Amino acid sequence: MNIAILFFGIASIANVSGAEKVFVDMANRFVKEGHIVYSIWNDEPGVVPYYSFLPKVRQVNLGLGKIKAPIKYKFIREVAKGLHLNVTNYVDRYKTEKICQSIQEKIKISDIDVMICYEFNSIMVANKLANGKIPVVAMCHNSVEAQIATLTPLQREEASKVTAYQVLMPSFVDKAKKLLNTDIYYIPNVVNPIPDNAIADLSADKTIYKIIMIGRIDRYQKRSLIAIKSFLEIAAHFPNWELHFYGPITDSKYKKEIDEYIESHDLHHQVIYEGITDNSIGVLHDADIFAFPSAFEGFSLALTEANSMGVPAVGFSSAPAINELIEDNVTGFLAKDERDFTQKLSALMKDKKMRIQMGKSAHQAMNKYSPDEVWGMWLRLLNRLVAENK
Repeated sequence: MNIAILFFGIASIANVSGAEKVFVDMANRFVKEGHIVYSIWNDEPGVVPYYSFLPKVRQVNLGLGKIKAPIKYKFIREVAKGLHLNVTNYVDRYKTEKICQSIQEKIKISDIDVMICYEFNSIMVANKLANGKIPVVAMCHNSVEAQIATLTPLQREEASKVTAYQVLMPSFVDKAKKLLNTDIYYIPNVVNPIPDNAIADLSADKTIYKIIMIGRIDRYQKRSLIAIKSFLEIAAHFPNWELHFYGPITDSKYKKEIDEYIESHDLHHQVIYEGITDNSIGVLHDADIFAFPSAFEGFSLALTEANSMGVPAVGFSSAPAINELIEDNVTGFLAKDERDFTQKLSALMKDKKMRIQMGKSAHQAMNKYSPDEVWGMWLRLLNRLVAENK
């Protein structure tokens, strides 16, 4: 197959993020399977992806940088937004036209057998390029509530034109069906297997035990401060425990608030910000608990990596995806609220035997997300769509 993977609507391909990693991993796997893959995105000229493509992947950076639409289109968009009018977004349409023109100058569209697209901006481009003649598969990288439910009626109409829409969790299928008029398929993300002899050793006696958090420093989704506050409430009872958190700072005001909180409560010796890591598996190897206070996810790579490393996690029962990836009282704990989060964290910190058992169960639970299983699901879907289109 000739596969085009479109990735628009992001800040930069150089970002350290789950979506960017999946974009690269998918392209790499498909070329390993013998397919021709075009990975297409738009960034500033010369920007290098953070994650590495294999040499056989045909990388296409359009190099247009930030596309600026005419002022009149922006004015119409803002007026429509203010009046809650369901009208065409001419800014999106203008950008789509520019992107499609650039792609057509670089790739012969008639050679493409199937398109895969990330985010709504990619859907608009793929639909226009395909023109009903090439199957288009859209990916929902986040929860349905965060990604599909936030689309306007006109945007949902556009999204419903795709041949198939992929979601990351079983419970997302019915939710998406209520919002879109197209076929919905459950395909999770890949979780790379970790050998039994390489997972975190939770049975070891340590001088310092570690709680790990990995994720963007972000107030509204990742919510690192919730876990830090929980740890503060019990830190005095656990002097040999530390909380280490990692991730890019996408909200500098929130990071300052976190720093001030840590300093004002004299926690700097027990709560440490480690910056960005490109070795999450290595970090998790030294973990004893994974704290994950995120409000919602599509399919958290950080959480599933912790699970695969045999590290029990604490998250919230109200958080989409997390409440399916963590099996309450089996692979970790799902907290009802922030107070309960603190209690669940404390319970795990007190009980090494519980940590070991939950960690073992978490490690085993990741087998169903193996590369062969997930990429097999993808290729069966793509092959069927291409065959039906002939």
